Amino acid sequence: MRTLIRNVAAATVDPELGDLARTDILIEDGVIREIRPDIAVDDASFDGEIVDGRDRIAIPGMVDTHRHTWQTALRGILADGNIPDYLRGIRLHMAPLYRAEDMYAGNYVGALDALNSGITTIVDYCHNILDPDGAHAAVTGLRDAGIRALYAHGLTPITTNTWSQSRGGSAAGADPAALATRAVLARRIREEYFSSDDQLLRFGIAPQELAIAPVADVAAEFRLARELGARITFHANQVMVRQLFQDVEVLHAHGLLADDLLLVHCTFNTPHEWDLLDDSGVTVSVCAETEMQMGMGYPAIAEATAHTAGPSLGIDCVSGNGGDMVSHSRLVLQATRYRADEPEYAAMRAPQTMAWTTKDALRWATLNGARAAGVDHLVGSLTVGKRADIVLVDMSGISQVGWNRADPTGAVVSQAHAGCIDTIFVDGRVVKRGGVLTHVDLPAATATLERSHEYLYDRMGGAGQFIPQPPIDIPLYRERA
Repeated sequence: MRTLIRNVAAATVDPELGDLARTDILIEDGVIREIRPDIAVDDASFDGEIVDGRDRIAIPGMVDTHRHTWQTALRGILADGNIPDYLRGIRLHMAPLYRAEDMYAGNYVGALDALNSGITTIVDYCHNILDPDGAHAAVTGLRDAGIRALYAHGLTPITTNTWSQSRGGSAAGADPAALATRAVLARRIREEYFSSDDQLLRFGIAPQELAIAPVADVAAEFRLARELGARITFHANQVMVRQLFQDVEVLHAHGLLADDLLLVHCTFNTPHEWDLLDDSGVTVSVCAETEMQMGMGYPAIAEATAHTAGPSLGIDCVSGNGGDMVSHSRLVLQATRYRADEPEYAAMRAPQTMAWTTKDALRWATLNGARAAGVDHLVGSLTVGKRADIVLVDMSGISQVGWNRADPTGAVVSQAHAGCIDTIFVDGRVVKRGGVLTHVDLPAATATLERSHEYLYDRMGGAGQFIPQPPIDIPLYRERA
């Protein structure tokens, strides 16, 4: 139960420790006990493992605060898609075809994908709960993957309330559109899998979007979440339709803004809505690749920095983009730098200062994410006393050798990628070593996802039938203000 990482560089994201060119890290019983150079132990008698950290940079396990993990078997099918394509292809066509085994496969292998990329905590926005079996399967997939996660149980009744009015209800059992029906399942999942906080998994709720549900229904779902002690995560102001520029305003008017709420996107918040988030405790997840691809606006890093405790990062739709959080943080950093320089360009002046740094980017991907997921007291920085979610980044490769040892943070954010992730500890347990996940049967995992992939593609009639023709009407986009 003891591990000593020797002679490693560290980007701690701890405000007191900062970057360390060389240090040791001692882990005991899943907790970081010491971080300092030359921790004295007798190597011959040490009752644990000693890990050679040379040419490695230790960073906190990264945190993905918004991932639709269930979509993993449809990886990349939306590579050239926008929001209407996503709604028609994923939400209306494919989502209702999912079986429990598809929910399991997506969450299990999707969580392993996150771990493989150095993401040790995810907020799983699981908004495709068709039936109780699917919910149980989704949670079980996360548990079996061994990841730290906030499972956000979706409350959208998929077959009765979608982005189109073309779907009918369920003829069997209780009415799935009734909140009372969905609340029974939410309580059951909460009680069965989340009875203790002393575990990797935590319980959350993802209410319906205001774009598809009356505010009274959404408010009732918020009340249910708070009754269950669940953190809440919620899509907000991501659709460029003028009459919907009010999600935050509506939440404020109904007294729903609080420090247990993680908003996602907020790309079309009005200035007043950003002001409403001041001192609210609300956090924001920025999902830049999805936002810039799908016509959801510009990533709101600057606004979330000014009006909240700080933005976090989400991978979002693996059906559209990959899960490399290091590369994602670099993209968000450069896009945010560009936005900060735009006034200079408009005045035909060369920018003279750097408004955003690699330390900002790594904090978005780690400590800010842990805060948004409600676990910053446990993880998010390499801090003595926190749980040992630690990633060792291999900088010895031909594309990294020569890295700046005086600036470990800059080296990781500017030069590394998911392929450099060498060793991963989750709660002090090694789950990846030498670049390979070690705690699961990888061939069996990939076979599990392949079976789901083949079934779903067969049901859709091949990739060419991803968006059925003629396209399902979406009044929201036909009747734009």
